Amino acid sequence: MVSEAEIDRLRLEADTILTRLQAVEEALARAHEEAGDHWDAGELEVTLETPHGEPIDVCLDFDVDAATNAQRRYDRAAELDAELERQRAVVGQLAPLPADPVAYLLCYHLDTVEGNYPRSIAGHLDADRSHVEALCAEMETAGLLERVESGTVKQRRVKAKRADEVRQHHTYYRLSRTGDHLLRFLSDRDGQLNVLRHLQDGQRIARRLARGGPDYPRMTAEELELEFEYVRHLYRALRRVGLVTTYEGSTIKGSERKLKPKAETHRKHTYYVTTDVAEQLLRELEG
Repeated sequence: MVSEAEIDRLRLEADTILTRLQAVEEALARAHEEAGDHWDAGELEVTLETPHGEPIDVCLDFDVDAATNAQRRYDRAAELDAELERQRAVVGQLAPLPADPVAYLLCYHLDTVEGNYPRSIAGHLDADRSHVEALCAEMETAGLLERVESGTVKQRRVKAKRADEVRQHHTYYRLSRTGDHLLRFLSDRDGQLNVLRHLQDGQRIARRLARGGPDYPRMTAEELELEFEYVRHLYRALRRVGLVTTYEGSTIKGSERKLKPKAETHRKHTYYVTTDVAEQLLRELEG
């Protein structure tokens, strides 16, 4: 995560270099005439006085002049500032939602059933119960879910279980108004773009599919050294958002799959491919 402190530090260093331009040039000139580790490292540590009169340690690029050292810091600060603005845009919409594929799937599940309790949710999502319980608590605190007293749950509204199985001793959750608005945002193009920025490894896997062709969760997990269950839920979340879809053919031609090309692959797994929307968004992120 980019921080304002890092940006401020870069700009302060740049301001200091320009304010003490002569001192920096002299330090670089002396270093070029002396032996030392700076020749191997390509960097020179100097202590300068900031425009505010406070000492600051600055690591100079030994191979360029003082003005270039300052300009590179200004340029880097500008890049980080732009990245921070992009992150804030994501935070503004998706900050309440944990960057966890199960959290996404949990929202979609509750949108469908209109109310359920963690153990049942975990069963429907094929997820760890304690993980789902923790997510429910976190998402309730964030305002995405609201707790429903079991005595007030209407059996006809809880679609995840048969009417005679609604348990009065469970804590039920449903989407709050904020959670409902978030799901609506995820159905928009801007929402899908922010998912690629927000959901950890989401963009990485989408790019892998876009460039390499159809793939399935277990192979993705093995080759990227990720947990299989995590990758499986990640694919499902990306599918619900509309960024990937299942490959419908019975066989995969070698020309379609560049990851591990074969003349033809008979499907034994559920393969996924990126949607047209995902490929457009990935190109936009590259630009």
